[in-house]
Order: sequence, then C-alpha cells, then structure tokens
Amino acid sequence: MNKLKSINTNQRIESIDLLRGFALLGILIMNIISFSHIGTGYMNPTVGAGIEGYNGIIHGFSYLFADMRFMSIFSILFGAGILIFSDNALKKEMNAGVYHYRRMFLLLCFGLIHAYLIWMGDILVMYAICGCIAYLMRNWSIRKLLILGSVFFVIPILFSLSTYFFMPQEELQEIFKFWTPTQEEIDVEILAYQGSYMGQLKPRISSAIELQTLVFLIETSWRVLSMMMLGMILYRKGILSAQKEKIFYQRFLIKGLASGLAFSAAGLYAAYSFEWDGVWYMNVGHFYNYIASLAVALGYIGLIMLWSKTNFLMGLQSRLKAVGRLAFTNYILTSLICTFIFYGHGLGLFSTLDRLEQMGIVLVVWMILLIISPMILEKYKRGPLESIWRKFTYL
Repeated sequence: MNKLKSINTNQRIESIDLLRGFALLGILIMNIISFSHIGTGYMNPTVGAGIEGYNGIIHGFSYLFADMRFMSIFSILFGAGILIFSDNALKKEMNAGVYHYRRMFLLLCFGLIHAYLIWMGDILVMYAICGCIAYLMRNWSIRKLLILGSVFFVIPILFSLSTYFFMPQEELQEIFKFWTPTQEEIDVEILAYQGSYMGQLKPRISSAIELQTLVFLIETSWRVLSMMMLGMILYRKGILSAQKEKIFYQRFLIKGLASGLAFSAAGLYAAYSFEWDGVWYMNVGHFYNYIASLAVALGYIGLIMLWSKTNFLMGLQSRLKAVGRLAFTNYILTSLICTFIFYGHGLGLFSTLDRLEQMGIVLVVWMILLIISPMILEKYKRGPLESIWRKFTYL
C-alpha cells in the first residue's frame, strides 16, 4: 500500500514559508516577557519589568505591533496547512484523515513535553486539539467558514463582557486578584525559576495546566479555531500564496494596519486611564487588542505577500523562508535557548532584565535562527523535529 508523502521542497509555497518565518521571529517579542519574568507580567505590564521610562515605550511598541498579532498569523497558517495537507492527499487519491489525526496526536505529545518539561507557554497542545476540530470543517463553503469563524471569534468577548457587567464586584475582585500578586508570591516564583531544574517544575506545571484548561476553554480555543478557519478561507482564495495583484495586498496592508493600530492605541490609552485595573482590563480592555490583533495580522500578511512578489532584500527573504521551513524545530529551539538564558539550570537571569535588555536577547535569538536555519537546509531536507514528526506520521 502506498503511503501519503509530505510536500516536496519544490512544491512548497514560498510565500507561506516567508510568512511563517516572519511570524516565528515576531512572536518572541511577546514570549520573551514570559521567559524572563513572572507569569503575571505577561498580562499586567506594571508587574515585572514595569512601564517606567523607556520600559513603557517598549511595552507600548510591543502592545501595538506584537501582542497576539503573530500568534494569529500562526493560527491562520495552521488552518491553511490543513488544506495543503488535504490537497496533497487528494492529488494522490488517498484519504488524509488517518495521517492528519496521527500528526495531531504526535503534535499533542510534543506539546505536552514542551509545556511540562521546557516552557509552560506552549502553543502546540492547543493547535493539536483545535486542529482535530478544524479538520472536520476543511470542506465547508467559504461563507459557512466565515460565519462560524466570526461567531467563535466573538464568544470570548461576550463571555467577558457579561462577566464584567453582571457579576458582583466582590466576586470579580476575588477572581482577578492574581492580577496583582503579593511580594511573597512574586519572590516564590522568582526563586523557583532561578533555582534548580526540579524546583522549576511546580510553577511550570501549575501554569501549563491553567493555560491548557481554564484559559483554553474561555478564550484560546475559540480564537485559535476562528483563525484556523480564516486561514482556510485565505488559502482557498489564493491570498496566502501571493496570487493576488499588488494593489490587493497594498489595501490589505493599509486597511489592516491603520484600523488595527488605531483600535489598539485606543485600548492602550484606556488602559492607562483605568490605571491598568485588573478587573476592567481582563474583561474589557483586553479585547481592544484582541480585535485589533486580527486587523494588524491581516496587515502583516499583506506586507509579507507584497514583499514576496519583489526581489527586495532577497538574502533576508531566503533566510526567513528557511526559518519558516524549520518552524517546528526553531520554535522548540527558541524555548531551549531562552530557558537556558533565564532559568536557574542555565545563566539564571530570570527577573533581572528590563525591557530594553529583553529586546537585546530577542535580537540575539533572531540572529541565531537566521544563521543556522539555512545551514541546516543546505545539508538536510528538513529540520530534526520536522523529520521525526514526518517519520512517525507516515509509518
């Protein structure tokens, strides 16, 4: 019996590789906060590195240009990848279902290892679960995908707004007291991550469980699924494969960035006006950026598709495509590098760097990935984790 083969190198859609590489590097702008400071600092900028002086400027930049933007692109690309995988199977007159669910099971295993043994902020587990659901929608009409995807997208907004306006203030304060941890709680987390590997397990496991259960059910699953469905739409319409005219992508870029940045800027102004109150931000303020992230992500897609249709900075394009082709390996490698830098089993810099110094680490990691990814592909067809994933998928 013939087995389904993965897409050959000469069959790859280079604009998607470029976009994936761009997103992989960009997502570290936000993830560096989780690597380097206590978990609450990712949501509450007044905790951890803070927002005093240039820290506030850097936080504002990250809030406007990075927060949730690159994860949205990743989710969009994952949805497109489901269709690419299915199309590859259809051309070979084979049923891709068995292989797809085997891929998702393997991805789930990788994600669990990553979340509990390396870094709690894993996205692979949620992609594996949502990927199983999204696969069932792969043959839906664009209209149906758009309608249900829109419904999924607004569910977390409606849930949080109803919580904010209909729940007693005392209960809200109790639920969101995590927003302002006590100094004792802060010190316990810092000491754990600055300590031995075994000492890190307790806070890592606790955070991973919360992200994969409560946070996943309330928000992440709905957002990821809606973005995957959008990815299927964009792939079908030829948008992600750079098939549209330049003017189309110029409009994507201008409209997406203009509307998204304006809306998130309004949210940032409101957050400062409410003095970063946790109850307000988690139920109302957060959704300024939640909505804006979609518009900015679409603007970035327009930008990268435009770039892919030119010869501008071809050397950088080539390196970003290599980063994108090795996205799985590079994603885990990034976690290994950053946890070594910040955690106690490595350099132990956890909770010691301000936002400018964090951005310095981001640049160093970017350089590493941009240098080694083309070197790996010069010798091998794919990265080590991509090879393992492919081998066990097609057993």
